[in-house]
Amino acid sequence: MLSRSEVEAVAVKAITEILEEDGDTPPGISGEAALSDLGVSSLVFARVAIELEDELGIDPFKEHPGREADQRTVDDLVDTYVRALAEQGAG
Repeated sequence: MLSRSEVEAVAVKAITEILEEDGDTPPGISGEAALSDLGVSSLVFARVAIELEDELGIDPFKEHPGREADQRTVDDLVDTYVRALAEQGAG
């Protein structure tokens, strides 16, 4: 199973690359950064989730619809994936 820091690195990379593709230059991304402050719209969030599913092999939002609304910071997003990976490993 991936460590939390590895999941965070994948998430930060995905957010950064997608924002850059859209012509935005994201500030330094930390775990406490609010997704909205980074410029992560609902469309960008969906693209990030798709990228994370490709990279991590899991979609925590498929099993728990509505969980997307709880994702306010980078840490929230990372924690959601870490929990989903742990649940997958336990199952």
